[in-house]
Amino acid sequence: MQKQLPSHAQVVIIGGGIHGCSVAYHLAKEGWTDVVLLERKQLTSGTTWHAAGLVGQLQGSHATTAFAKYGIELLEDIEAETGQNPGYRRSGSISIAVNDERMAELKRKADFASLFDIEAHYLNTDEIKERWPLMNPDGVLGGIYMPSDGSANPIDLTTALAKGARQRGAKIIEHIKVEEVLVSDGKASGVRTDQGTITADFVVNCAGMWARSLGQQNNVGVPLHACEHYYLVTEAIKDLPSDLPVLRSYCDGTYFKEDAGKLLFGFAHNYAKPWGMKGISEDFCFDSLPFVEDDVMDVLELAMNRVPLLQETGIRTFFNGPESYSYDGRFTLGEAPDVKGYFVLAGVNSTGIQSGSGAGRALAQWIMKGHPPMDLSEMDPSRCEEFQARDPYLQERCPETLVLTYAMHWPNRQRETARHLRKSPFYHPMKAKGAFFTETQGWERPGWFGPEGTTPELEYSFGRQNWFDYAQAEQKAAREDVAMIDYTMLGKLMVEGPDAESFLQRICTNNMAMPVGRVAYTLMLNERGGIESDVTVARHASESFMVMSSISHTRRDFLHLRDHLQPDEDVQLRDATSSFGVLGIMGPKSRDLLAAVSDIDVSHDAFPFNSWQEFYIGHAQVKAQRLSYSGELGWEIFVTPDFAEHVFDMLHEAGQEFGLKLIGGEALNALRIEKGFVHWGHDMAYTEAPHQMGLEFACKPKKEIPFIGRDAYVSRKAEGKGPYLCALRLHDSAPLLHHNEPVLRDGKVAGYVTAGAYGYTIGSAVGLCLVSLPDGSTSKTDIETGTYSVMVEGQEIGADVSLTPFYDPKSTKMLS
Repeated sequence: MQKQLPSHAQVVIIGGGIHGCSVAYHLAKEGWTDVVLLERKQLTSGTTWHAAGLVGQLQGSHATTAFAKYGIELLEDIEAETGQNPGYRRSGSISIAVNDERMAELKRKADFASLFDIEAHYLNTDEIKERWPLMNPDGVLGGIYMPSDGSANPIDLTTALAKGARQRGAKIIEHIKVEEVLVSDGKASGVRTDQGTITADFVVNCAGMWARSLGQQNNVGVPLHACEHYYLVTEAIKDLPSDLPVLRSYCDGTYFKEDAGKLLFGFAHNYAKPWGMKGISEDFCFDSLPFVEDDVMDVLELAMNRVPLLQETGIRTFFNGPESYSYDGRFTLGEAPDVKGYFVLAGVNSTGIQSGSGAGRALAQWIMKGHPPMDLSEMDPSRCEEFQARDPYLQERCPETLVLTYAMHWPNRQRETARHLRKSPFYHPMKAKGAFFTETQGWERPGWFGPEGTTPELEYSFGRQNWFDYAQAEQKAAREDVAMIDYTMLGKLMVEGPDAESFLQRICTNNMAMPVGRVAYTLMLNERGGIESDVTVARHASESFMVMSSISHTRRDFLHLRDHLQPDEDVQLRDATSSFGVLGIMGPKSRDLLAAVSDIDVSHDAFPFNSWQEFYIGHAQVKAQRLSYSGELGWEIFVTPDFAEHVFDMLHEAGQEFGLKLIGGEALNALRIEKGFVHWGHDMAYTEAPHQMGLEFACKPKKEIPFIGRDAYVSRKAEGKGPYLCALRLHDSAPLLHHNEPVLRDGKVAGYVTAGAYGYTIGSAVGLCLVSLPDGSTSKTDIETGTYSVMVEGQEIGADVSLTPFYDPKSTKMLS
């Protein structure tokens, strides 16, 4: 029977799974009652209904942990509000380790929990066996117990959210298919369904497995793909304890939970398969996929070894169901970059039940407030390059996300699928020199260089990996001689036209009214005074500027510039990233090297910091700008791809006299952390203000054209709220820092490490960290008082914390 559709709604939500119902519930709870949710079949009928229902507060990032922590709070309260029991059981969870590296990872996970006041305890093997008597303890070294974890019933939880939304006035209509999202003048304007059209101010794509294909109709990239995912449920087990914690045996690729007198156990597969490559049937509803025993036999054997009772217990349910995974293991949550008012929440990688309530609330708050309620930059739809939202890429990359779910979460884990897509013109000569390549946004970039005559291979560890000594030698060369790195992957966005200067003055915090030949580091803020990006801008001509972005944020920066263009501004934007190869040279002998291959004056007076010049290296015309991300004297040399190898050969050959070494991203990261240089997306995002990062020098609030966010910047600076970015170094030279380690002041959590590495010059692990002011303090200088330490794998390590970098705080080397 045809439903009576409203002609208009403030918000139309597509998809009646956990995410769509959560968005509707939280919008309605805040008074946005003109909300319509449309479900093609029945609520939960896509993926939600067959989820295992595990809920745990601690996830892989600050945002996802906030989602999950809120999700537990909602599970505890929603029955009293709606009368619907969500099936929540607070049984706790135990994660076990069968090798030292997994134990190190679990201890780091427990450390991370302390940032959120989430209870986590180390258990020895006997204590685990006492709580989980069915477990075979052979090989188990210990584990982490989290008493607040548990499970919920996915259908009951979703029903509770839907009921709460309806009680507050939202409309939920089943058995209606959205055939098209309507767009007018670049903005979502409603939906066309098989039963009529609804106009809307906002449209939310929560279509789960269908979100990608729905988005493709409007050129909205939703980088997910459905993959086959198995679990099994046993026959009833006599005397099975009903209070068994959820057991996760990551190294076995399995999890176990008590399920109404039975055991449900599922897998993170060693080999995963994409599903629905040719589309999903119109009839798909509460469906499962064929169970192929060979797909799970390897992990099934491990499961039966870990819980021997399974060897003598019948299996009632062999289940294979599709679930959506993203190409990078991160959610897609936020506004589509090319269609205003079109929001997406999808691709949550088997964490929908534990994260869905919080993710839906965050998206609802974003719609209502007009901006993200917290740092959600890792999930931003604009992080995705266009090729990464296409089926060929996703069908290759997304199954690997499933495989890696229970794999070791190494600090520099490299993907193996969909590689060698984008290569700089220096790829082959650097490969010949022993480069081990890492990947970002499809780009192959040297991570480090192995010794001559060896084949570089990566051996993972939370300790000193096999490339550690190589990267130390690379840092040494940059600090004491000269080093060269491939910077080609950095974004190069051209801003050109008669209004280019005034446009950039409005977008950028620094002064863009600079002479041709000058370069400036600048921020781009939002109206709230938060940092949307940090970039380098070079003035090439009176009406031509180059904006240089980090590798992973080039598209995002381009969209930020594009979206702030005003109709009356005569400005053209273009992405010139692939038009130039770029080599960075750095170190005290970099001036000698540049002088050896060119005929220009490279003295400080003739070629000052933050300037660029055009000249020849060999037969190639190049541009070079004097900048440094290492804290050393240095230049960035731009050359067209046709002459790139010629310039590389010239620099490499001439550099031997000065001790030149090729370096990779691992060494550069350590160099920049020692120097206290920030990286957007790691050390800051759009929630932080310049005064927190020590970046006031890049802000010129008195320039004639006020920059976006100027008043908010001035206000936030006067208010002086933290946390503040600080430099950190460990007293002990043995432990390593990666990121998210808790920072303690006088024994209490005061902040966390945003980025860490081992500093050659400092001789210990170094990091950048966000640290709050002491209680009752209003001055950031008070941060340096007190006794500091860092939690590293359950151990408290003494540390120094400083508002200024430990390496060359006055930048005398870089400015020499």
